[in-house]
Amino acid sequence: MDDQTLTYRDTIRWLFDLQFVGIKLGLDNIRSLAAFWDNPHLRYPVIHIAGSNGKGSTASFIASTLQAAGYRTGLYTSPHLVDFSERIRVDGVCISEERVLAYARALRPEIDRLKATFFEATTLMAFQYFAEENVDVAVIETGLGGRLDATNLVSPVMTVITSLSIEHREFLGDTIEAIAAEKAGIMKPGIPCVTPNRDEGVLEVLRRHAVACEAPLHPVAVPEAAPVLLDLDRMECLLPGFDHSVDIGLVGTHQVENACTAVTALRQLAAGGFSRVTNASIAQGLLEVRTRSGIRGRLEQLQRHPELVADVGHNPDGIRAMLQCWQQVRDIKKTDLVFGVLKSKDLLGIFHTLTRYSPRSITLVQAVSHEARSLEEMLHEATRVGITAEGAGSAREAVLRKLEHAGDGAVLLFGSHYVVGAFLQEWEKKHKLR
Repeated sequence: MDDQTLTYRDTIRWLFDLQFVGIKLGLDNIRSLAAFWDNPHLRYPVIHIAGSNGKGSTASFIASTLQAAGYRTGLYTSPHLVDFSERIRVDGVCISEERVLAYARALRPEIDRLKATFFEATTLMAFQYFAEENVDVAVIETGLGGRLDATNLVSPVMTVITSLSIEHREFLGDTIEAIAAEKAGIMKPGIPCVTPNRDEGVLEVLRRHAVACEAPLHPVAVPEAAPVLLDLDRMECLLPGFDHSVDIGLVGTHQVENACTAVTALRQLAAGGFSRVTNASIAQGLLEVRTRSGIRGRLEQLQRHPELVADVGHNPDGIRAMLQCWQQVRDIKKTDLVFGVLKSKDLLGIFHTLTRYSPRSITLVQAVSHEARSLEEMLHEATRVGITAEGAGSAREAVLRKLEHAGDGAVLLFGSHYVVGAFLQEWEKKHKLR
């Protein structure tokens, strides 16, 4: 890695090869790595976010608003869609290839010595980058869990625990209460924690942890009034502390909860010293979240005529929420669906969800991953539930085919990050797939 001729692509390949080390929960490695660079994570305030659902959107809402308020803001999220650099941003701008190369060369001996993981290495890169860029504040999303997550080295000024569900049982536990206990591990003594969770079992665990470390726990109030979709990138809804509806830049009922969570956290930050956070900056940040934070793959319009939209919905609930939004502003009967998912996802549940809608066509594609559901298996399962679907060799092939005959309709590509991301790589290179 000290060879100066190594390219950015070589470096990213080396980083991803660290995934074969596996997942290591614990803070020993990241503590040693951070000490190697004189603990960069202690040089700026941090908002630390854990949860099962909505972490990325909530983090992006908060980061976008802090930028709108005039704070230089770091944002660390995962996974990425097109390029590794999307994970580490300052004011919405991705880390440069040159900086990634420099960090990788400097860290290689320590990473090899510690047998550090991919996530540990990239987390330290984010910590160091934010320090070198002199951010006023950083928004840090956990990777897996919370208590033993590499990001839990930070000393936050605010923690957020978004809605929880059963996930990663082999690491976090078999019950929602066990998972809540792991996520609650990001709470710190005296530091406010915001959560939208309403499940009594989850709340009891969070309350118990909050009392134990004397962390003020702030529940999120989500208005019952339904949001009004204005288009795929704009929605009007009620939010805490506003006496009028506010337009936000991500759509869907689930995004109302994420926005309310972000607003609740932001109001606590304002009370705690971030005085430039006002109703005006909150409204601006929520509306401009896509451009300010760089969040991708949420009903993202790639082309207008004929319309092409991409979304990373890849489980039954996410796909249901996405299609409910779609039907409010587009004609589902003039929509061609293209999607593929990994083996770990609930394929039958997805298909049962799709039976409630009547798209013009459904095309299945295999994700670019060794964990992908095979095209043959997906076609077989579709037939089992009575769905008529066709297959294609790739998302690119399927989208091209459907765009040819889309007319005044639309093509909606969704599913695994590996499906949407591989397609977007082609899109970014050529802008048009023709």
